[in-house]
Amino acid sequence: MRSLCVLTLCTLAATVRAFYIPSLSPQAFAPGTRVPLQVNRVFSEHVPLPYAYYDLPFVCTPHEIHRPWLNIGEVLRGDRIASSDYELTMGRNTTCQVLCTKTLSRAANEEAGRLIAQDYMAEWLVDKLPSATVYLRPLDKQRSKTYDPGFRIGDYDASLKRAYLNNHVTLHILYETHGTGRRIVGFEAYPRSIKNSSGKCPDLDSPTLEPLLVGTNEETLVTYSYSVRWIEDSTVHWAHRWDRYLRTTAQVHWYAIFNSFIIILLLSGVVAVILMRMLNRDLAIFARDVNEEELRDDIEETSGWKLLHGDVFRAPEYGGLLAPLLGTTVQVMYTAIATVVLGTLGILSPSYRGGLLTTGIVMFMLMGSASGYYSGHLYRTWGGKNWFKNALMTAILVPLLLVAIEMVLNAFLWYRSSSAAMPFSTLVLLFVLWTFIELPLTMLGAWFGFRRQPYSEPMRTNAIPRPVPPQPKYLGWPISILLAGSLPFSVIFIEMFYVLKSIWQDAFYYEYGFTVIIGVILAVTVCETTVIMVWLLLNSGHHKWWWRSFAYGASSSIYFFLYSLVFYYTRLRAGMPDTNGLVPALTFVLHSLLFTIVYALCTGSMGFFAAYFFIRRIYSMVKLS
Repeated sequence: MRSLCVLTLCTLAATVRAFYIPSLSPQAFAPGTRVPLQVNRVFSEHVPLPYAYYDLPFVCTPHEIHRPWLNIGEVLRGDRIASSDYELTMGRNTTCQVLCTKTLSRAANEEAGRLIAQDYMAEWLVDKLPSATVYLRPLDKQRSKTYDPGFRIGDYDASLKRAYLNNHVTLHILYETHGTGRRIVGFEAYPRSIKNSSGKCPDLDSPTLEPLLVGTNEETLVTYSYSVRWIEDSTVHWAHRWDRYLRTTAQVHWYAIFNSFIIILLLSGVVAVILMRMLNRDLAIFARDVNEEELRDDIEETSGWKLLHGDVFRAPEYGGLLAPLLGTTVQVMYTAIATVVLGTLGILSPSYRGGLLTTGIVMFMLMGSASGYYSGHLYRTWGGKNWFKNALMTAILVPLLLVAIEMVLNAFLWYRSSSAAMPFSTLVLLFVLWTFIELPLTMLGAWFGFRRQPYSEPMRTNAIPRPVPPQPKYLGWPISILLAGSLPFSVIFIEMFYVLKSIWQDAFYYEYGFTVIIGVILAVTVCETTVIMVWLLLNSGHHKWWWRSFAYGASSSIYFFLYSLVFYYTRLRAGMPDTNGLVPALTFVLHSLLFTIVYALCTGSMGFFAAYFFIRRIYSMVKLS
């Protein structure tokens, strides 16, 4: 039985492509029943400013709008789901139906032209499925479909610099029959631009239809209409209805893993040389039966790390700041691990809108006990006395920095009326969660951590600090940081592209299995790189390694941020007019800064603890007189 369990676990560990749980309760609609269509927002793959659909001045707005409850993740990603006047009846095709006739003011006309030029897309929902633009797979004999979320609100002719508003949309609702009911398995939107102000449906088959020109700084009368077609699709089952939205790139991910694995082998070889040759040679000196004078001569002739035995465990400068910082890094790292594990288990499925952000925030609050515990323990090890002050700094330091950056950005988003701006109620909710969940848990963890016996260091600290000799240029702050960060970034840069695409271009990301593998390889790379850099630092006679180890671990965040900027200028802004405004650029830069800080905290803590336990290990093996 035990062998069977082990075999099962190994099989699950080998499955790197994460699955997803589509939902727990599929909904079936009887023929003739009303199927609600909800509108959400408009977004662009090139401008990071989404807007609520009903905030647009050129769309039809119902007299009465019903808004469902949204989780905190949906609010933070800019969702503003609301009811609509579109009438969908299961199984009943609609050739054409007028929605409304609306007069566009000059400002609304110009606004429509600007958004169309920036490639904005509308997102509607039917049975939690987003409306999709349909593409056929290239080189596929079966002509299978793939979906891109959303559909364009208009078409832009770049050569003539003209924008055409899509005021008619044909909806294809795909369903499968299940017993007496029908389950929706697809939601396709085919928009059209038709010059129509008659208040009636146009002749959709007429070859003389003209497109509706907007952006002309004049009032325009527009009739909005729609068609509905119900199609039974037996090739797609409800449990796999999200597959068409999820594009697999397994070959690229495997290439990234192979590339990272080669880097791991090279780094492991370097670490093995350090540990098995240089370190063993130095430690062999202390195993010999020699007198004190010969031992001192041997120490001076060999590498300098042993000369620092009386200073290497000296409490770091600004330890009262480093301990809360490290405690929060552990909190962030545990949050990332827990969230990715839940995603790998399929819990964070695409149908769970806002699930990733919601889960991350909840996990961060619950992991406050871990941050307080590690911070309190390190704080006491370094001679701290006021555990309450340390706990308060741990709970406030990093969250205050992140909130300050977000509030600056939020002010600009409010100014632009973007749905990405956090409402005041969301800010209050986050404050309540921090006050009544994270803060008490951090205090409790800090109290337990401070009561624990401090780390017993293998060496006593000298009363007088040893002076730091002049350092080689390659160990200076700028050069050593850039060197230490290059290898870890080379591990993640391929996977990082898909993560950024998921964040900024509304592509669904669900391949958490690859994320787990890349994350493990990244952790090993960061730890080995930090150990090598700290080893070189100690051999040069520099015993102030505490902050350096954290900086070496977090150094790849510099490349992380620079790559984000490259992604913005080459992928988001490429070829798009009027995307040079302050607010879009500031939105991307500040959000990228937030992601960079979180990444730096995770990798910095990995590097610090790897260096700490490495140094404790090597000095515990030294037996000085």
